Amino acid sequence: MNRILLIDIDSKIPNLALMKISAYHKSIGDKVGFGVNDPDKVYASVVFKKNKIDPNFLYMQYPEAEIEIGGSGQDLYKTLPDEIEFLKPDYDLYPNMEYSMGFTTRGCIRNCYFCIVPKKEGMIKVNQHPSEFHDKRFDTCMIMDNNILAAPEKHWKSVFKWFIDNKIKMIEHGMDIRLMTHEKARYIKQIRFAKPLKFAFDNTEDEEMIERGINILKEEGFNVRRNIMVYVYCHDDSMVDDTLYRCRKLKEWRTNPFVMCNIDKPRSRRMKDLQRWANRKALFWSIDFTEYERRRKI
Repeated sequence: MNRILLIDIDSKIPNLALMKISAYHKSIGDKVGFGVNDPDKVYASVVFKKNKIDPNFLYMQYPEAEIEIGGSGQDLYKTLPDEIEFLKPDYDLYPNMEYSMGFTTRGCIRNCYFCIVPKKEGMIKVNQHPSEFHDKRFDTCMIMDNNILAAPEKHWKSVFKWFIDNKIKMIEHGMDIRLMTHEKARYIKQIRFAKPLKFAFDNTEDEEMIERGINILKEEGFNVRRNIMVYVYCHDDSMVDDTLYRCRKLKEWRTNPFVMCNIDKPRSRRMKDLQRWANRKALFWSIDFTEYERRRKI
């Protein structure tokens, strides 16, 4: 029996890769966890590149152990072997887990300049069905897909129908509203969601497609102000006015923006102000950003 130490450097949600690694090592009889002493092997996961670690630090801490460091923040191209990747995660690794989680697809059809997915995962491909990673002790399942609406019709229908038929609540990581159709909206309308639906409006040139998608949701009975949030990306200070335009368009369409900035770049004063105004619904719906800025300067 080997002793396996897991290190979660910076995950903001339970770390899926570490849960799969834990499941694998438990299956072969190893002792594995976050508090294992004198380990034979160490796995560390880094999600955000600002937290990238020097391997020598771990070699010094655990000179007798084999060291593996992965995660998007450390190495975009390092992946789990298939015998680990497709295992059901060990949800007991995080005792306070309240949902299952996994990818039904990997990759994306888009090539957004700020996104690591095209480099890391390539074009979209089917990965797993949620029935393969869902644990029946939970009534909620997180779908971590980057663009499930771009998946083959057979796949997204199967996934959505599984949620509907089993009355499982979904947490999703965002859907591509540019790919919305009335048929997709009708399926989505039947799913129970644990949190507001998330979409994105990251490029002004997509305005017509975004408006079309929102109108489809309205026509299918969605309350787009109460149950939908639209991420609006602002890369740097030069994009504030363009981001503001997109926020104002979303206000016209009666839905909510949520301004996101590049976590690896410092935010300007205007970027911070735009986030405070757009992301606080009482402010966003009561005054325009110009008035908010004027009051801030008084």
